[in-house]
Amino acid sequence: MKGAVWKDLPAWLGHAALTLVLVFCLAVPANAQTGTIEGQVVDASSGEPIALSVIRVIGTNIGAETAADGRFVVLNVPTGTHRVQARAIGYTMVTTEVRVGPGQPASVQFELQRSLIQLDAVVVTGTAGEARRRSVGNTISQINISEIAEPTVNVDALLQGRSAGVTVLQSSGMAGSGSQIRLRGNVSVAMSNQPLIYVDGVRIRSDGYPKNVPITGYSGRSGNDVSSPLNDIDPNDIERMEVIKGAAATTLYGTEASAGVIQIFTKKGRSGAARWTVQVDQGFNKTLPFGPDVDYQAVSPGGANYLPEVCPDDETGRYGVEPCDPSYMFIQPWLRNAWRQKYSVSAAGGGEALRYYVGGSWEDNEGVMVLDEEKRGSIRGNFDFSPVENLELSWNTSYTNSNIINTPAGNNAQGITLNAYRRNRNYAGTSHPDTIDQFLDFDIRTAIDRFITGVTFRYAPTDNLLQRVTFGYDQASSELRSVRAYGFRYRRYGILSSRRWSNTTATVDYLGTLNLDLTENINNSFSWGGQVISSDETEVAGYGDHIPPGDMTIGSAAVQLADEDREKIETGGFFFQNVLSMSDRYFLTLGLRGDYNSVFGEEIQGILQLFPKVSASYVISDETFWPLALGQVKLRGAYGQAGRAPGTFDATRTWASIGWGGSVSLDPENVGNDSLGPERTTEWEFGFEGEFLGGRFALEATYYNQKTNDALFEVRQLPSLGQWDNQLMNVGTIQNRGFEVAGTIIVLPNPNLGWDLGFTVYTNESRVLDLGGAPAFSMDGDGWILPPDTSAAGEVTYYSVPEMRAHCIIDPADNSIQYYTSTLTGTPTTQNYCTHGPNLPTLTLGFNTTFRLPHRIQLTARGEYQGGHFMPDGASSNGTTRSVKWPFCFEAYPVIEAGNESSLSTWLQSTCIPANAEGDYTMYPADFFKLRELSLRFPVDFALPGSATGTMTLSARNAFRWINADFPVFDPEMMGNTGMNNPVRSLSEHVPPPATFTASLRVAF
Repeated sequence: MKGAVWKDLPAWLGHAALTLVLVFCLAVPANAQTGTIEGQVVDASSGEPIALSVIRVIGTNIGAETAADGRFVVLNVPTGTHRVQARAIGYTMVTTEVRVGPGQPASVQFELQRSLIQLDAVVVTGTAGEARRRSVGNTISQINISEIAEPTVNVDALLQGRSAGVTVLQSSGMAGSGSQIRLRGNVSVAMSNQPLIYVDGVRIRSDGYPKNVPITGYSGRSGNDVSSPLNDIDPNDIERMEVIKGAAATTLYGTEASAGVIQIFTKKGRSGAARWTVQVDQGFNKTLPFGPDVDYQAVSPGGANYLPEVCPDDETGRYGVEPCDPSYMFIQPWLRNAWRQKYSVSAAGGGEALRYYVGGSWEDNEGVMVLDEEKRGSIRGNFDFSPVENLELSWNTSYTNSNIINTPAGNNAQGITLNAYRRNRNYAGTSHPDTIDQFLDFDIRTAIDRFITGVTFRYAPTDNLLQRVTFGYDQASSELRSVRAYGFRYRRYGILSSRRWSNTTATVDYLGTLNLDLTENINNSFSWGGQVISSDETEVAGYGDHIPPGDMTIGSAAVQLADEDREKIETGGFFFQNVLSMSDRYFLTLGLRGDYNSVFGEEIQGILQLFPKVSASYVISDETFWPLALGQVKLRGAYGQAGRAPGTFDATRTWASIGWGGSVSLDPENVGNDSLGPERTTEWEFGFEGEFLGGRFALEATYYNQKTNDALFEVRQLPSLGQWDNQLMNVGTIQNRGFEVAGTIIVLPNPNLGWDLGFTVYTNESRVLDLGGAPAFSMDGDGWILPPDTSAAGEVTYYSVPEMRAHCIIDPADNSIQYYTSTLTGTPTTQNYCTHGPNLPTLTLGFNTTFRLPHRIQLTARGEYQGGHFMPDGASSNGTTRSVKWPFCFEAYPVIEAGNESSLSTWLQSTCIPANAEGDYTMYPADFFKLRELSLRFPVDFALPGSATGTMTLSARNAFRWINADFPVFDPEMMGNTGMNNPVRSLSEHVPPPATFTASLRVAF
């Protein structure tokens, strides 16, 4: 789209910001006399010190964290008697009174009991400010980095397989590849389903970066994958993550939050001398076999043409590998065991008024494809400043620079993977490595700069009043350069593309909270606030064709093209929330968000979009009638609405300039829709969380049901309107519903010989309820949005979002669809437009287990199963329909050549005989299991004099997998030409995500 929507920020915003800053900066202390609190936090059972415990002086912004020995020092504490609180991950919270005198240290020791559900843990996401978990009526998934044993590859990996309701699917084995994240399925058909991302309260970009492809020509001339902005955050800087998964919990985020919210909280400084942490990671990536399990040596004597040309004469080839072996689909010469390395250092400390955390890292990760490499450097500085009593200023800033080189891959006729897979039927007409090597002259480089900064003022003039304002700024920019130099095999005269893209998100967020004790047992917390978000995206691109040798600039090209895109979106809103608490066990929350957005149609621009919220929580185990033997139990329920705004120009009439009869004319692009508004997702959920068996078993269960009304669907327009294309309209209704269950059991509680088990169960049933008069349409490829079918008997069949629909081979006896392992023989019976099932998993199972051994040795394993979904295999369909001898047909070819094809299954007859083959036949059930983590951690501080702690961790990620036998080649965690941005998951000519093996040394001193 060309053009822009430019609107100035409201004038009051600048004045309000200046006023708030002056108020905070001019505040004066109420008490100049201070003292110190010092002490230690230990495990009540074992007496072991607890590191990273949070110490807080209630009613102030003063606090500290414990060191590796469990000790802490809280400085600058006003004199008098204070309630001091200690909390740590995996333990119950403890509060005690401490008397502080002027200039004198007060000592206190905290003994914390282990706890699995932690009802008094503080959460932030989905609430107006901080809240204890016991008061929250919706489920919140927390990921605490201190509990993770493995050295984490990226933030995508942190989320993968750890929380029920969170689906993280990788895209490919390319360097810099981003993952697709879904929280409780797809809530939109037309818009992005990636959740919103916040870092330290600052809204950042969540959708993937642009694909590195020229602005003209076929969109597949690329590495055909995209990077994720989420992975610009260094995992070593993260303290914890919080995930809320639906509209019942995201109301306060307004018209863009129905797909869920992920909040990242980075590490903070602590009072005391600087504490340094150094980490060194070394390892490698390895591609596991992804071809069919066939005996190629048994079939090759009768059909050497099945194999690459080098096979009959050279069994190992000049690369020292076996290109004859189809277990890697003949791409072995261009794969490698890729080295990865990372070096990190951080320091945390501070004094009475200033606390700091600073960190930096550098990593160099080779990809398994021969050209792939990602180099990344990042730095972070987090500063907490307390200039006066009750005023705290936090400034969090990070900068990341990434440089990515990608191999030309995917559905790219000028790339390595497609031509290696198709062998002598490829675009070079030969499978010889010397010829395919020429495609490596395609140079694809992406440089990404990411700067995120946020300043938060917290002012608590009294114990019951808090005001907070956050100013956030996120700038993501990339330079995408693609060169096919003079002499390139398929563009002899050379092509050069250079693009400069940037996205800036500015946020102002204000919150006020007033806590009132209405009676001895009744407390009321009223919150109010507002938010303004401005997102500005620009791109300037150049393209040059016919480039002279040696000159790599667009200015030297004989043909030059330029392009420019600009978009600006503004969102603003306000909210109110009231939390009523009775006896600290009954909680009722009411909330309301009102929003405007600059992308809405003109007819509703002035109409405030309202999103209500209601939730309740009941800690039934605090009742006097509850038997102590039954443990802690909290019942909860929530109802809420959130939205998804349309795209920048979806409501606008747009035009394109074209040549016509030697003159310039206008061609309609988008007809526009003045009544276009947000999709509105309404969700209710209820469940419980409890701790049983004396604190050794925790269980959490949730049922959710969400419905998106006013869903944006493509609707055909009358040609008389001057447009042939479809127009987005708010006409549809879709639904997601299911269960989430998570459990943890401490089988053996002994710290020197312990065993913990955990599991998650997640189901999702998505349905299209109503198309609103729109016809059935394709989201992308074989992914369809279909209306419900009603049988003659009145039974209604609903279809998924999206439903995979394609031509298929069926068994006429029972109309069952035939797949790769089917045994039905005889004349193939085909059927048009079969409905296979959903594209996203309907069942996800997770398990984790940890063994604690003597001498602080720990062994951890974590696995994940995803199933119930279907994926089309575009790489195989492109091969079989082009008469490529495809590896999963190797054992069928001798039978076909002998004229005995009728003895083969109908699926093999239809797929392996080119005259019968259709691309739709390669649709598979995509069930799989992967061992996400296997790690062994043991102490090494005994060998490192002067260190406080030292650990060595050996880990393997995705080192084992099981895939449904009906999925004969590749990997279900592969995607098409747009990677994580693809609305429908489908296979393309990529390589799968690799297994990763890492040795990590971490030392603190």
